[in-house]
Amino acid sequence: MDIKHTNVLLVEDDPAAGRLIRRILSKAGQNFRCSLRTAPTVSKALEQLRKRRFDNVLLDLGISGSKGLERVDRIRTTSPDVPIIVLTTTTDKDVQVEAIKRGADDYFIKPKVFCESLGEHIQYVIQRKKAIESLRRNCEHFRAIIENAPCAVVCISPEGHIQEFNACARRLWNKDIREVAGKSFLQTCVERGERFNVYVNLRKVLCGESVRSVSTTITNPDGASESLCWDFGPIRAKDGPISSVIAVVRRQKPAELQYDNGLSALRLAFNPRFDDAVENILASLSAILEKTEKLNSRANRATVKQSADNMQSAYCSEEQIPPHKSAAIERLVLSLITGRQDTKTT
Repeated sequence: MDIKHTNVLLVEDDPAAGRLIRRILSKAGQNFRCSLRTAPTVSKALEQLRKRRFDNVLLDLGISGSKGLERVDRIRTTSPDVPIIVLTTTTDKDVQVEAIKRGADDYFIKPKVFCESLGEHIQYVIQRKKAIESLRRNCEHFRAIIENAPCAVVCISPEGHIQEFNACARRLWNKDIREVAGKSFLQTCVERGERFNVYVNLRKVLCGESVRSVSTTITNPDGASESLCWDFGPIRAKDGPISSVIAVVRRQKPAELQYDNGLSALRLAFNPRFDDAVENILASLSAILEKTEKLNSRANRATVKQSADNMQSAYCSEEQIPPHKSAAIERLVLSLITGRQDTKTT
């Protein structure tokens, strides 16, 4: 097994304590190899930190010529990423907590430091620091992906508050992140009359589903309305609870909106639950078509009657369609038949 040497900087003004720590680390075990350098003052330690990279700093708070926890501040300012273990003789919890707040990664109370577990503790602090840095980089990478996405992206908490609002979203709603962070997603991004439908879909996502193609509108500063299409998905750790909802939104172009509306009408028309209603719809369809000039001739009426009979025989069943859906299918069938007639006449 290839064992990596750990470069440790000991900041200690007591030569005897320094020699003891060196001896302890040299006997820390087969899995720990340490290269130890010492500095009698914080100023000397800062000089060494500027010259080379260290994996860990052991900082004695009892160094003469320094003032308490300011030593942690000075080292952390020079080396923001190096793990720092504070060595102290005090058992005052307030001092220990303040050292952590100022940037120390851990602390050892003397004389506990003079024990064989010091090497293991240094390794633990180094690995924990690496894990935290890796997590921080992953978070920054995720934020960069969200921020630079070519479409508007909004991250929503399970309570419905905005967590992330990327550059495209800020341009779309003309709002700064400070205006929307922590605010209600529905009130910020969804028109009043469309909030209930979006709310229902958000509840589905919080139950683990992914929801696509939810349509809403947005009113521009000039008063014009635009159609938006939303996709919602859950964000969760592996086998963990849902921590956020990610919403991706884009503007719908007129042709795209027309296609989506037609697709929805087709799905409705050919749903087996609604087949039987075609018989009733086709009965009234002839009266509608008679008002259309292009279908005024006797020949066209015969064509419509034949088309109606074909559709009636193909799609009739025992199920009934709700009355409020009939108009949508009438428009669909009308457009299909009139479009076919136009094609033949031209």
